Amino acid sequence: MSVSTEQLEKVLATLRTLGARRVLLFGSYTHDPEHAHDIDLAVEGIPLGCLWRADGEVASAVDVPVDLIFKEEMPEFFALVSKDAQVLYE
Repeated sequence: MSVSTEQLEKVLATLRTLGARRVLLFGSYTHDPEHAHDIDLAVEGIPLGCLWRADGEVASAVDVPVDLIFKEEMPEFFALVSKDAQVLYE
């Protein structure tokens, strides 16, 4: 899988539009982007009522699988992945 900078920027722009204050990259893509099957992002700041919309808009924005973890929905998991994550937007 190859993800372009443009695709990542589209995802970040979409998340910012929906209220994201912080977006973190974690998972296999951070260690081995050429062999990763998806992009894992931890997101903070999107209201609970907009989480489904965020998932849908991100899926429509790029042609690679993106898994979103929302702090507002899973604060413990967000805290765990944020320890080793790369900050993409803050």
